[in-house]
Amino acid sequence: MAKKMMAVFLMCIVVVATLQFATANKEDEVANYEAKFDAKYKACFVICEKECVERGGGHSYCEVKCDEDCGAKEAADKLGIILH
Repeated sequence: MAKKMMAVFLMCIVVVATLQFATANKEDEVANYEAKFDAKYKACFVICEKECVERGGGHSYCEVKCDEDCGAKEAADKLGIILH
């Protein structure tokens, strides 16, 4: 009886370890997916803010404007929508 209990216990440990490994791999995939969009957002924001300030916009105005514009572009890219 003790051997059966030990076998069941070890099987439970193996199953839990496998589930943890699968979850960790999924988190890495999500992080890589999000990093791609973060890089696009940052590049968009830096360029937009620089151009806006050069055109005479105030720093706060440009920051808000570019955040909204680049956020919309990021959301559209994630959803596969083409903005004109």
